[in-house]
Amino acid sequence: MNIEELIASMTPAIYNNMKEALELGRWGDGRPVTPEQKEYSLEALIRYEHLHNIAETDRVGYVDMSNKRKKKAEDDGEQPIKIIE
Repeated sequence: MNIEELIASMTPAIYNNMKEALELGRWGDGRPVTPEQKEYSLEALIRYEHLHNIAETDRVGYVDMSNKRKKKAEDDGEQPIKIIE
C-alpha cells in the first residue's frame, strides 16, 4: 500500500483522532506523540485535507489573519507607561 492509498483509506474518525493527538501532543491512550509520528501525521493530515477539499479555515495549522489586531495605542488612545528607575 502506498501513501496515496493509505490516505484515501483514512476515515473521518481517523483524521479527527490524528488531528486531536497532534493538538494535545498525546494519543488517545495517553502515549506521547513522538517527533517522527508528528512529522508523518502532519503529512497525512495535509494530504487528507487536500484530497477531501477540506475548507482552508478547517485545515491543520490555519491562522486567521483577517482579524489582525491593531496596536492597542491606536485602538483606544492609551499609551504605554515607561517606568524609569
